[in-house]
Amino acid sequence: MPAVPAPWRDAAEEVRAHLVALRGGAPFLSPSDAWQLVQWLEHGVPVGDVLLALERAAEARRRQRRRTPLTLGAAKRHLGKPAYPAATAWREALELPVSGGPPLAPIARALRTREADGAAEELARALEEIGERDAAGERLALAAIRAFVEARWLAVGELRRDALRTAARAELGDLLTLVDEPTGLALVEETARDLFRQSYPWLTVASVRAFLA
Repeated sequence: MPAVPAPWRDAAEEVRAHLVALRGGAPFLSPSDAWQLVQWLEHGVPVGDVLLALERAAEARRRQRRRTPLTLGAAKRHLGKPAYPAATAWREALELPVSGGPPLAPIARALRTREADGAAEELARALEEIGERDAAGERLALAAIRAFVEARWLAVGELRRDALRTAARAELGDLLTLVDEPTGLALVEETARDLFRQSYPWLTVASVRAFLA
């Protein structure tokens, strides 16, 4: 069996981490997700495009009340499409009053305004150190953001996470009666994480891409 190219391994890890961050659940790609990702990589699809497609798919699922957990297959129809307007609206809201400076400085500033602690400052500085408006800069920013948001999710504690899951069940409503228990639990976890991420609407693929454009 030929060795998997190192860039592919790196890309797979980024996609896996992003998918898990969006939905929770198993910390690995399913066989069908792995196959789909290989198809995209073979055709030269940029990692950032896959991550944005996942973000679009997650947004669409909130609107359409899907009965199945988020997968790469669900993101397929979103590949190559722009971010939803609501996501990119943050670019204008966070825009610096003067030109110049690091492209992601507005996001760093918003983070410092909302939270003042070591982890937030570390992320803000990491974002400000990204000076290139290219795919490599985008991937660096998104890796730092994923690590920050996941750490915050764990840091809020089980009581807060349970409260978010309760809110998720209320939001999903009778949809949970139409699916089996494992699927229901997966949907609750995905929705709870989405509710949590809404506290950081500018820490998204769409926002990072808007500022790096």
